[in-house]
Amino acid sequence: MNSPGDDFAYITTYEGDEGIAGYLSSNRTGGKGSDDIYSFTYEKPRIVIILQGTASDKNTKDRLADVSVTLYDGKREIVARKRTDGSGTFEFVLDRDRQYTVLGQKEKYHGDSARVSTAGITMSDTLEVALLLEPIFEVGRTFELENIYYDFDKHNIRPDAAAVLDELVRTLRDNPTLRIELSSHTDSRGSDAYNMALSQRRAQSAVDYLVSRGIARERMVARGYGETRLVNGCGNGVPCSREDHQANRRTEVTVLEY
Repeated sequence: MNSPGDDFAYITTYEGDEGIAGYLSSNRTGGKGSDDIYSFTYEKPRIVIILQGTASDKNTKDRLADVSVTLYDGKREIVARKRTDGSGTFEFVLDRDRQYTVLGQKEKYHGDSARVSTAGITMSDTLEVALLLEPIFEVGRTFELENIYYDFDKHNIRPDAAAVLDELVRTLRDNPTLRIELSSHTDSRGSDAYNMALSQRRAQSAVDYLVSRGIARERMVARGYGETRLVNGCGNGVPCSREDHQANRRTEVTVLEY
């Protein structure tokens, strides 16, 4: 906008995320008189944020085609839905300064999800996410429901745990012959009897939540195992880190019938 001529009376009528607009006066070459009024606009380059993802079998690592992929915003509202192509890939365009959850689902697989944030991104970028779907319909197979947490000494379902259980709800709805055991496990701290009772209450709360979402109670068994099935050596009296104890506090699903 600045020229070798006499440029003056610069004024903006708009300044925002989209750019700048306004007027200036100048006697630069090419005008209609001595001093002329010029309008100007400057559009900021559009920031494009792409989410590229893949969906694969968690065990074989083979890419999965025709996986239903749903993009949710931070309020769990659906933003968009797609299916993976023949190479198991998908793509979404994201907005700036948003929180997202992407969920992949396929018949005979337990869904997988991932959280994506565009907060603080100031230039065009491509984000990547890999969804790993685990086959679940082998009778006797057990898998962990990740990110199921309870407040200390509590058994009520927290909102973050409810979001994970909602994925199990969808799996049970999509596979009406599936029957499961939903089990809860504790670490070794506390008495054996107390941990057994607490884990049973937690497992029952999870089942009750699924029932409230429309899943028939007879399709599920709630089972608390307390500290009887530790995944590491952190038994009674053994000094362990917080992370090692956390590994034992888990919620699992076992396929009973399909």
